[in-house]
Amino acid sequence: MEWFFANASFVAGLALTHLSIVIIPIVLGSVLAIVGARIVRARWVPGTTAVLSAVYAIPSLALFVALPALIGTSFIGPTNVVIALTVYAVASMFFSARDAFAQVPPSTKTTATALGMSRFQLFIHVELPMAIPGLISGLRVVSATTVSMAAIGAVVGVRNLGFLFLDGFQRRIPEEIVTGLVAVFVIAIAFDGGLWLLGRALTPWRARGGQRV
Repeated sequence: MEWFFANASFVAGLALTHLSIVIIPIVLGSVLAIVGARIVRARWVPGTTAVLSAVYAIPSLALFVALPALIGTSFIGPTNVVIALTVYAVASMFFSARDAFAQVPPSTKTTATALGMSRFQLFIHVELPMAIPGLISGLRVVSATTVSMAAIGAVVGVRNLGFLFLDGFQRRIPEEIVTGLVAVFVIAIAFDGGLWLLGRALTPWRARGGQRV
């Protein structure tokens, strides 16, 4: 605890950097995945699933290092980490979004179409609200994995909470390592709790029924 209190401002700065790196991939990746899950035609789903599964299987550090050679960015810095985490978020959230939208009863969509709703209206007013529980569950998984994988970015020069792991091991300071672990855990729990509350707010009928997203 003494190490943490002596370096609290330093840890806070790393935590803010960590947050800035994970927020964009979580938001952008999830939006792209949700839209993609709705616009990808059925005949392209198997191929898309295979590609995303292969991408998700790539070790994060390998992707961080490979991206500069593929897109011409610098080998050192947060750009590669943000892009890679966004790709992982899309790959993970796509499957959750497909499952969430598949849970919408066909009879409900048929009724909405018979009432004169366009495809866009059907998506906004029927499919999206009914898919929220599944989407929130997927977002919670994405946020947890993104927060944890972002720490690996310290290996390629990103000074986030992962720096505490590297520096702690190099200088043999267990308190620094533990501080990094706890900080990452707290951020992950904060995201998870926030998304759970968001899910309850967006699905009041489930909250009244005593069910958890």
